[in-house]
Amino acid sequence: MELRSDISYKINQSMRCVFVIAVLLCMYSCKKNSNKSDLSDHFVQTKDVQLVNPKIETKSVIIDSSSSITALLDLDQAVIYYTTDGSEPNETSNKYTNSISISKPGKYTFKAFHLDFKPSDAIDVSFFNKGVDVHSIDLETALNKQYPGKGQNTLVNGEKGTLNFRDGEWLGVTEPFIAIVEFDDVLYIESIDIGYLVNTDSWIFPIQDISIDFSEDGINYMPIGPIKKIEKQESNSTKLENINISVSKRLKKMKIKISNVTAIPKWHQGKGNPAWLFMDEWIFNTKKN
Repeated sequence: MELRSDISYKINQSMRCVFVIAVLLCMYSCKKNSNKSDLSDHFVQTKDVQLVNPKIETKSVIIDSSSSITALLDLDQAVIYYTTDGSEPNETSNKYTNSISISKPGKYTFKAFHLDFKPSDAIDVSFFNKGVDVHSIDLETALNKQYPGKGQNTLVNGEKGTLNFRDGEWLGVTEPFIAIVEFDDVLYIESIDIGYLVNTDSWIFPIQDISIDFSEDGINYMPIGPIKKIEKQESNSTKLENINISVSKRLKKMKIKISNVTAIPKWHQGKGNPAWLFMDEWIFNTKKN
């Protein structure tokens, strides 16, 4: 009986050891599979991460004789593609390799791609010809003390503002803006480009209305005709914008009135309040430029 009990004890001990080993192996296997799952989840999350936008640097977006544009993204294996026809770039578009020389107006759109990340947003840069020189610009609207730009010549100094509305290049107002522009001589103006900023988080909205009168003798004014409406802002956005207005008149002076949004729409936290209007360069185009 003692021998049989001893044998039973040893068998029970052996079975316990086998059971413990089996449990340990099972735990190891589960942890290994769990690690694989974690790695897989991590990979999926990485693929869901979007690339930052390429950093765009320009000599100037207003072309006197020539300019240039550079696109940068400091990430190994990231590739930047661009278009010049206003379409959104894809991986069959022009591949960016070096700084691009710019000699004529146009719109360049850039987008970054990477095997392990979602593509960046598309980012646009527009270039403009310098336009004709202005003899003088007289503001009938007082400059806002917060955002006076560089004084009354801010709109015709050949320098465009950036997305930073505090960069000193923007005139900011919360009331209709009126200015009289005079040229050295009577000349034919084909169109005018008016640059403005949208930054809805900072209550800066697009232009609401524009009216332009012209004078050939510098005394008597006539309206140039209907001007296309700018689409209302329906969601949050930060962007540089430009509207090109056909003029097609011989003139000596122009009286330009631009109105801000008088009541911010209901979808915005500032609803009901007057919006800021931020303007920069006005470019007067002839057939030659």
